[in-house]
Amino acid sequence: MQITNNKNQINFAGIHILNTRCLSRDNKITRLKVFELTREDMPFLQQMYRNIELEKYVTNIPPAKMEVWYTMLKETINLSGANANKSYLLAKGKRPCGIITFEPNSNKYEITRVCTWPVKKREKVPLAGKTLFKTAFEDFLKSSANIITIDAIKNGPYDTVSKYMQLGFKPMGGGNFIEVMRTTRTAVIQTLQKLNSLITSKPTGKTENVNLFEKLSI
Repeated sequence: MQITNNKNQINFAGIHILNTRCLSRDNKITRLKVFELTREDMPFLQQMYRNIELEKYVTNIPPAKMEVWYTMLKETINLSGANANKSYLLAKGKRPCGIITFEPNSNKYEITRVCTWPVKKREKVPLAGKTLFKTAFEDFLKSSANIITIDAIKNGPYDTVSKYMQLGFKPMGGGNFIEVMRTTRTAVIQTLQKLNSLITSKPTGKTENVNLFEKLSI
């Protein structure tokens, strides 16, 4: 889809590829949408970043860790524009709530960044991160690659090392702020079996580009 402003013409290429039904531990159902992104969605993502106010929804995070959270979000968005990367945006209703970007290769996938954020005060979006990983894992299993790597940020607002270990990743070493982690095709298959019991993904069958500025609220 194309829209024209006063200065230039912008192409928008977000595609609504999945609807998901997530069942949390307290048996509450959350419905999320997954959009596949391209570089042409960068104007939307950059405006989204400028509009997100994490402090509005989370009040118990120290300023230094909040700054890391913003940095993670900005880096995820910037990497979404890389030619070699594939990226997905997650939304609850019309509100974006997460993004993942990864570099697929024939032998290895590298999840370059992933970030989620709340859309209500003091309330996380249930299974947002797991939904993004599930979508990336399903893409991985369609390839011939055998390994997925990810860098876990140690000084962020949450314990990402533990969260990634729950998804089958194993720590491989690192520095003060980064832990390099990896998982295998066999482990991904096992993790997906667990995720499938919590998250049901239904392809939309849509292939047309949409204007995310019109589909989502930022």
